[in-house]
Amino acid sequence: MNAEFRPVAIRDRIQTLDVVRGFALLGIALMNVEFFNRPLGDLDAGMPAGATGIDFWAGWFVHVFVRGKFWTMFSLLFGMGFAVMLARAEQAGRGFFAPYLRRTLALAAFGALHFICLWTGDILFSYATGALLLMVVFYAKPQALLWLGVLLLACAAGFGVAGRLGHALPWQPMLGFGIPLLLLGVVAYALRRWPLSGLRAAGLALYLLPSLAMAIGGAVMMGQPPEAERDRIQLAEAKTPEQKQAVAEAIEKRAERRGEHARELAEETRVMRGGRYAEATAWRAQSFVKHLGPNMGFAFIVVGVFLLGAWFVRSGVMTDPAAHLRLFRQMAWIGIPLGLGMSLVAARIALTHVPGHNDGPFQLATGLAFFGNLPACIGYLAAVVLLFHGRWRRWLAQLAPVGRMALTNYLMQSALGTLFFYGYGLGHWGMPRAQQLLYVLAVFALQVLLSRWWLSRFRFGPIEWLWRWITYGTRPPLRLAVAA
Repeated sequence: MNAEFRPVAIRDRIQTLDVVRGFALLGIALMNVEFFNRPLGDLDAGMPAGATGIDFWAGWFVHVFVRGKFWTMFSLLFGMGFAVMLARAEQAGRGFFAPYLRRTLALAAFGALHFICLWTGDILFSYATGALLLMVVFYAKPQALLWLGVLLLACAAGFGVAGRLGHALPWQPMLGFGIPLLLLGVVAYALRRWPLSGLRAAGLALYLLPSLAMAIGGAVMMGQPPEAERDRIQLAEAKTPEQKQAVAEAIEKRAERRGEHARELAEETRVMRGGRYAEATAWRAQSFVKHLGPNMGFAFIVVGVFLLGAWFVRSGVMTDPAAHLRLFRQMAWIGIPLGLGMSLVAARIALTHVPGHNDGPFQLATGLAFFGNLPACIGYLAAVVLLFHGRWRRWLAQLAPVGRMALTNYLMQSALGTLFFYGYGLGHWGMPRAQQLLYVLAVFALQVLLSRWWLSRFRFGPIEWLWRWITYGTRPPLRLAVAA
């Protein structure tokens, strides 16, 4: 390992980042626990239908104040870590690509094992995919990305025309790769021309454009009748037998997809509620392969947040937070009301999605909530920074050990969840929503104590230690030196 480029010494860590990581882990746990008690296939369906009383309000609280805010915060923190590592490599005049590639591939392996062995709600694999895309943005030539994207889109157009003429050609994959490459090319160009402002603008664009498109699509659908009524109207308006058959086939295909989704939810519930560990692991392995495509799409949104996180570091805002407290106050006073305001409006429009009903309101609500996650996340982060640099420093410092072991603690939460809730463990699947929050608080309190105890004896968390070993190619010392 090069002496000039090695892991950050404990004394050189940015404690504020560790505190924010610890806070983010609490939010992650508050959100994730619901999907240890509910099929993950319901992730995009909003609040569970039928909740009443204190369970409704517990679910509503998480839906409005937690949902989407904390994976966004973790993404920001990931981008900050990327920027810190890149800056240190540049200062040392050493290569960055190889260590970061090893680091990213190791994260992908952790994510895959986490998904298959513990829980299907893994975010690490998407982060690893996003990190690879981030490396493409920083290292590839913008012109090459743009020209390749244009070529693929041209091929998609040509294949689409050929398909109209009766020739079955794969135009959809061309389109699926062409558009992302164009976006990455534009981002790479912006970063070359405007390093700091380009980071911020590109990050915002990659994050906000999908949510804006979703919100606009939902708004357009708001005035449309329910799906069953639309189907009846289309059948009535079809004039020829061929048109009627086409409409009927489209209706049948949608019904088949709904039926398939319902069967998947039922199977997941059966396996996780009462299946054996081997059966659950096999199911998760199949699900992992099935969701590789959606994870890739989500990774593009993650890249946008990574870039914003990199801006926080490159601009000096997070490396010297005490010098930017005024900016943090502005971010808190603007971000929290704006983000939570949009979440409250979204919750007012729709809380849940019922298959077979007009999903315009729910799509609009989802787009607005997603749009608001970023300002709320930045507002939360700013509030934690301000409190840590104010009167709450002593109390919030207790979160720093949790944040230093963020990867270990994230996986520990899933390991405890899979053993506590699933049928092959203690079998508490279906715990009421309010009790889930009490469970999270108990687990997080345990993690605070364990993290403090562990780091009083060891330099890194166990998974962090392994990750550093893979990243830098040399086994780092684990135990703290004991004075004679």
